[in-house]
Amino acid sequence: MFADTIRCANTEHEIYFLLTSYIESVQSCDKPCRVSDHLTRLPLNGTADVRERFGHLMIELDAASKRLDDDSCTLISEAVHIFGSALSRLSVLDEQQCRPQSIAAVVLDAQAA
Repeated sequence: MFADTIRCANTEHEIYFLLTSYIESVQSCDKPCRVSDHLTRLPLNGTADVRERFGHLMIELDAASKRLDDDSCTLISEAVHIFGSALSRLSVLDEQQCRPQSIAAVVLDAQAA
């Protein structure tokens, strides 16, 4: 559900709000947390922070897989999916913001010439 909602987000603010909600739900779950504190600390600090956490999740997923820890793999796989969706959507939004600026710059350059 989080990943689907993130994929439909229209702003970075919405994405960070949804990721924060997800992290808070992981922090408050009844099961023992199977991801490091680094991944569940708040606040989120931009795209680079999300990318770094995604990388750490991949490392933790690999380690849990080698330990044959199915419960951890399930939880971490879900987090990888959610953080990956967020990174993808943030990238799309960033491209959309850059495109109009580039077009505007081309138009201004053409007018100046």
